[in-house]
Amino acid sequence: MLAYIGRQAIYNTVYNVAGYELLYRRNDQIGAAGLDMDGDEMTKSVLLDAVNVFGIKNLTNGLPAYINFTRNLIMDDFAYLFDPKDIVVEVPSDIFVNDALVSKLSGLQRSGYQLSLNSYNEKNGRIKFDRIINSFDVIRLDISGKNRLQVKDLLQRLRFSRTQLLAERVETESEFEMVQQLKFTLFQGYYFERPDTVSKQVSLTATGYGRLLTELMKLHPNFEMCCRIVESDSMLAHLFLRHALKARYNRENVSAEVRRAMTLMGLDGLRMWTTAQFLKQVNTTASDELARKAFLRGRFVERLVQNSETSIHREEGFFLGLFSLLDQVTGATMDSILTEMPMDEPAMAALRGRVENEYSAFLQYAKAYEMASGATQFPPIRLRLGDRKVSNLYMECMADTDKAFAEEKEE
Repeated sequence: MLAYIGRQAIYNTVYNVAGYELLYRRNDQIGAAGLDMDGDEMTKSVLLDAVNVFGIKNLTNGLPAYINFTRNLIMDDFAYLFDPKDIVVEVPSDIFVNDALVSKLSGLQRSGYQLSLNSYNEKNGRIKFDRIINSFDVIRLDISGKNRLQVKDLLQRLRFSRTQLLAERVETESEFEMVQQLKFTLFQGYYFERPDTVSKQVSLTATGYGRLLTELMKLHPNFEMCCRIVESDSMLAHLFLRHALKARYNRENVSAEVRRAMTLMGLDGLRMWTTAQFLKQVNTTASDELARKAFLRGRFVERLVQNSETSIHREEGFFLGLFSLLDQVTGATMDSILTEMPMDEPAMAALRGRVENEYSAFLQYAKAYEMASGATQFPPIRLRLGDRKVSNLYMECMADTDKAFAEEKEE
């Protein structure tokens, strides 16, 4: 599978690269602008891939990575998972400013993190950020479509600030000359270069989510191994604990907290959460719909197995349904997926479409139900349920899917 991340250089006054802005990319064609996607998830995806897939220093040649942080992630102390030398925390201009946010930003700065205010403009400048304007190390100003007088007027509001000024969307030589004369020291835009998309071939099991899911695919997952996988990845541990505990956790004893949270969640809850996060991370399509459909089909096949006379285990049913769409979600071939994340041979044969067996019957039933019409023929799978109860079962699986993919917001 190919992983993608966007990158655009930031230059200084002598045309040297001073840092890189890292941008969300779902594939080589679709960026954040082409998606109706939650900002928290985009930032998490950028950071997870930058650290675990590409290596953040490789992406930026050891220079700072400018990364947009949402209010939720700032309030959740997500930036502390990274070395302050590696990142610049970009604060969006539409963020809600209150005492709690000011306290968080001050704490980040005291800990050595650089802060950048993204897209300071005439609408948000005077009222919202006056009280904290000196907290920022860098202030970005979008100069697109502005003449010299308009930019100077905006700069008047920053006359008492000692922060570096970054001119973004610099597209012509005359614009570059103008912002240089106005004392900007950092520059970004098409005049220098367009954003590029970096890609890397990566195993589905290369990330924490992939390793954890592989362990959870086993008929009897090893509890200690699951704990160690989560503990070994600081971002995964943070996201898992915030989800499972719904509260602050003891950062001094992550190992004990992971075991406590995993016990509270149980294997079924852990499998559901891990699968949804894994699907979000490996999805290369334009929306989450296909990923949701894969989860829903997995849950439906699992529940069908659970309510049938069969020797198939319900966990096998879940992964059978899930994997039947995983090639479309990831863009990888079914053979490569099953090489990386193997299942029992009869299940793999059914997924490859090479045999008709009990596994393929459950898969065909689920597919037929999704496309059900009056003339639909369902394969016999010895269900212990009537038609109305199957309908109720499917609705329950839809609710499970909605819950698994629901965005988690911090207070």
